[in-house]
Amino acid sequence: MAKQVGLLTPDLLTAQCYGIIKNELSAKGKPLPENDIWIAAIAKRHDLILVSKDKHFEAIEGLSLEKWQ
Repeated sequence: MAKQVGLLTPDLLTAQCYGIIKNELSAKGKPLPENDIWIAAIAKRHDLILVSKDKHFEAIEGLSLEKWQ
């Protein structure tokens, strides 16, 4: 039996989250790779928990983060 997977694509609200995150990180002097900011923006926009071992995601305020070792 085939499993279905949902695909989340950026929309206007995701772009707004991206802009907010990027501005906050710039103000803190903690830039992140662009793709990681998009990943975080999608997670925040859809109120998802981001699972990652990358510590730099901790710099993003309001991001639900699950750290994997």
